[in-house]
Amino acid sequence: MPDDTVGDELGSQQVRAYVRGRSIRHRIYNPDRLKKPMKRKPGTKRGDEQWVTISWDQALDEITDKMKQIKAKYGNGAFYINYGTGTLSSVMAKSWPPDQSAFARLMNTWGGYLDHYSDYSTTEITQAYPYFYGSWVAGNSFDDAKNSKLQVMFGNNPAETRMSGGGQVFVSQQTRKEFGVSTIVIDPRYSETAITMADE
Repeated sequence: MPDDTVGDELGSQQVRAYVRGRSIRHRIYNPDRLKKPMKRKPGTKRGDEQWVTISWDQALDEITDKMKQIKAKYGNGAFYINYGTGTLSSVMAKSWPPDQSAFARLMNTWGGYLDHYSDYSTTEITQAYPYFYGSWVAGNSFDDAKNSKLQVMFGNNPAETRMSGGGQVFVSQQTRKEFGVSTIVIDPRYSETAITMADE
């Protein structure tokens, strides 16, 4: 539910779930969701979409057996906790931060696992930051743009990717509207941000 204790003032804006966030309840409670373990039907191959329901005991035993085989053949480096699950830090499938994840704890008692590095959204560009900015330092919030005369967005598309009420799109829109900050969007595609926020 949205936070209804504040208004829409820049800096203390109401935080709203964005469209994908609002739809999560349909994913969790969808009547067609998987409720029991399933296994590929014997004699079929990947892509045939032929499944049979199995018991939890059978599923856990088969997973355990497979993990033992993998560990014996390849070692613990063959086990990887995926960072970009789409449900990071959620109650249902928490995988981040790794030192607080139930699965990471299980894997540590098993002998360890391969972890990700950097950020799944920006791993490659992180290598380029020093050449553009000297270093990558966490600091100013997005609303600090109100203190400038110009903001330039290089491939930044908050209108489509950061559309929650407390997110970057609200701050970017309000900063531009209230403080007259000129905005240039540089992007190979004519994004929604370019259409709705760019002066150039």
